[in-house]
Amino acid sequence: MLTRRIALVLRVGAVVFAVSALALLLEPSFFVRFIGVVGTEDAVTPELTWAMRMIGAVLVIVATMMPVVAAFASERTLRQVASIMVPVCLTLSFLTVVAPGSWTLGRWGYVAVGTTFALAYLYGLQGRRRNH
Repeated sequence: MLTRRIALVLRVGAVVFAVSALALLLEPSFFVRFIGVVGTEDAVTPELTWAMRMIGAVLVIVATMMPVVAAFASERTLRQVASIMVPVCLTLSFLTVVAPGSWTLGRWGYVAVGTTFALAYLYGLQGRRRNH
């Protein structure tokens, strides 16, 4: 049961990261406006656009690896991955909260999604435990 729960959370998380990666790679200015980092198109600098595209490229790697781990990792490895993903999701949510700019519906959504994933990983970890 633990394996199935964590694997499911990893697969759903991969979809969320893949959608975010596509948005960042294809339309980074929309993304930063969506989460309220900048208010207008004029505020999006070439440097910010480049940085958002680089983040999108990293998310492609993460979105690719998550379902591979879900499919082929052992129960112990899945527990370790979930244990790492809890603080990662909470950190992403925290960084979204303290990001400069205004609060938009997109920002609220990203905070909610990150926190929900942290809780989902915690729920997934509530299965069988082993000492090795």
